[in-house]
Amino acid sequence: MKKFKKLSQRDEFLLVLMRLRLGLLNQDLADRFGISPALCFRTFTTWIKMLSQVLGKALVVWLPRESIRNNLPPVFVKAGYQKCRVILDCAEVFIERSKSLDKQSSTWSEYKHHNTFKFLIGVSPTGYITFLSSYYGGRASDRFITRDSGIYNLLERDDEVMADRGFQIQEDLILNFCTLVVPPGARLKSQLTTKEIQKTKHVANLRIHVEQAINRIKTYRILNGKSYTEGDGLQPKWVNLGHFPLLITSIDFI
Repeated sequence: MKKFKKLSQRDEFLLVLMRLRLGLLNQDLADRFGISPALCFRTFTTWIKMLSQVLGKALVVWLPRESIRNNLPPVFVKAGYQKCRVILDCAEVFIERSKSLDKQSSTWSEYKHHNTFKFLIGVSPTGYITFLSSYYGGRASDRFITRDSGIYNLLERDDEVMADRGFQIQEDLILNFCTLVVPPGARLKSQLTTKEIQKTKHVANLRIHVEQAINRIKTYRILNGKSYTEGDGLQPKWVNLGHFPLLITSIDFI
């Protein structure tokens, strides 16, 4: 009978990072570390749950408005968005198709043409991740996720929220005495004015922070394919796996 060794905490953490960054399969990691596949699986899921809970509370912090305005990058001031509180976007993680027809339907993303989990990410003007929602099926709209996420409860009167034009949340923000900043929409018959073109460029340049934050996920190969499955025991209820790369990279801003 093959003898398996016991891993130190340092080796366990290394195993987790290798699974995330390199996308190595469970059996491969078990062979590399000289442990059983079952222990490899338990080690990975245990560490992910624990680290996500700890890092989530420590790193994803909704910053006070005064802190954001005191550290607002000059480019926001120059563009006239001194009241920008947060930049929003939704990220999607590919998953394997569930055996359940209901789950297949609820996780199907028309935008990605794939089954996905989807979550809302909020980034401050300085590029710090200040908000992460729970997971939703890829079928959920950006508007529904934003409403359900609870972020409206964090906004204050006169805050500006920057987003892509696909976020149909203007009415919701008006009810909360806030302003939505999005690029001007395309027109059917007439071209955009010079002012609208300038605004489009400004918003696109300022939204680069949230795009960079989402792109950090792509450096973790486990989330680039269809390796995020029900079989991993990682359910959208507790978010962890898709958020973990963002939490790790948030350390860069501290």
